[in-house]
Amino acid sequence: MAGTTEDTSTRDIVELLHQLGAHMHAVGSRFAAQESLHATDVQALSALAMAGGHLGAGELARSLELSSGATTRLIDRLERVGHVARSTDPLDRRRRVVAITTSAQTTAGAYFGSLAATIEQVLEPYEAAERAVLRRFLSEIVAAMELHGGS
Repeated sequence: MAGTTEDTSTRDIVELLHQLGAHMHAVGSRFAAQESLHATDVQALSALAMAGGHLGAGELARSLELSSGATTRLIDRLERVGHVARSTDPLDRRRRVVAITTSAQTTAGAYFGSLAATIEQVLEPYEAAERAVLRRFLSEIVAAMELHGGS
């Protein structure tokens, strides 16, 4: 019967991950609607933020799995509303990058900051060893998803 309990536990975890993904998608969709952005625009801003604030257009295209033409249109759209700016790469002056603007960081930070605070509150009672297991689990899930998606 141990296999049955484990199978149920695994199914429960997969279901909870699915629910988490749906909730995260909904949060991003609400932010997109609030800011009159496309869902892909929010994904681009998130990718830029996670990359330290800037990426080359090709890197952004690969991250979002978009064609170069679609990425150019996305960058143009975000630049028009002041969320990104094209600039010289701070590490290689010959290269151009797309950088998230301070105002976009502030806007996103105000919206997503409360979510981050809520997650921190949920994590607070967990001991360091438990957090390490959670971190390892989530890192392995992200890596598996990247492999599954061909990234």
